[in-house]
Amino acid sequence: MRLKSCLALIAAFSLSLGISEVGSQSAEVNSPGAGRLPHIIAHRGGSKWAPENTLAAFKMCVQSGVGIELDVQRCKSGELVVVHDENLERTTNGAGLVKDKTYSELKGLDAGSWFGQRFKNERIPLLSDVLAIVDGKVLLNIEIKNTPISYPGIEDDLLKVLDGYRYPETIIISSFDHQLLKRIHEKSKRYKLALLGDPIFCDIGDYSAKVGTKAWHPYYGSVRKDVVDAAHAASLEINVWTVDKPQDWKNMIALGVDGIVTDDPRGLAQFLRELQNRPQ
Repeated sequence: MRLKSCLALIAAFSLSLGISEVGSQSAEVNSPGAGRLPHIIAHRGGSKWAPENTLAAFKMCVQSGVGIELDVQRCKSGELVVVHDENLERTTNGAGLVKDKTYSELKGLDAGSWFGQRFKNERIPLLSDVLAIVDGKVLLNIEIKNTPISYPGIEDDLLKVLDGYRYPETIIISSFDHQLLKRIHEKSKRYKLALLGDPIFCDIGDYSAKVGTKAWHPYYGSVRKDVVDAAHAASLEINVWTVDKPQDWKNMIALGVDGIVTDDPRGLAQFLRELQNRPQ
């Protein structure tokens, strides 16, 4: 998609729906290559406005109408918890591996003070807690962390947690473990699945069909226009990560990607507003 065309779409989108403080968007997943304004998807809930993967970040996403990307792992007592790293040191005051801690131990850790003292009461949330807050209001991309630590059967745990969620059309499940995605596809067709990975596939449509995925989430520095076009020709949605600079936002819009995963959802929304208001 050319930038000029995108600017016209942004203007039309804004007039028809209005843009909130950050940018209210439909929670339903885009149809690939449909010429819509790209989804704004907050990486780990928006790592520039709140501590990553916390309820504080996710609440800001819901209030602002932007999609959420988050990470799930399984703790020792079996719950699915929302945390990116396999160890606890970087984003909490704890130590050790997530897999070796019960949820009773994890929920006592401070997951917010490292970001700012006003977040000192933030905890590692359960995935079920996040689902209750989101409640279908925004798109939710759940990345399953199954490497370097393997969580046997984590796909079954996830499907069980999602079973009562009333908005399956707003869910994307992604993973770098494509075998895991294939197992999910064989067990359930309710959710859109997304390949995580950066290779330029020989035949992405054929590969995606074998795995059972409907979307591809590459690193933004690994895509070209012909690659985006090939994915769209195979009816795949493309959401690129993690894009935080204005020039890179501009480049991705020009390529015609369907979603932009960013640490800075407020900045991206402001960038889109400025594009909309710029003389064409």
